[in-house]
Amino acid sequence: MSIINKAPQHVKREYELEEPVALVVEKYATFIDSTPDHVVNSALKMLLWKDRHFMNWRKQQQQAARKDAPTSTTQKAPAKA
Repeated sequence: MSIINKAPQHVKREYELEEPVALVVEKYATFIDSTPDHVVNSALKMLLWKDRHFMNWRKQQQQAARKDAPTSTTQKAPAKA
């Protein structure tokens, strides 16, 4: 097992930020010697993973999707000896 974890997968998306927010993101990235992408990703993780109402809603959505998912009705053939 390696000591260094595999880099997370990144997906390119395009969003528009308000000018003052974009400037603060860039300044914060400079402050921590990182990139604006890293700052935005980290800030969103902090917000989205700690929002209990959102997490409860998300869990309800997943449970509803599982209930609506079609179930397989095929049966396995008995194993031959």
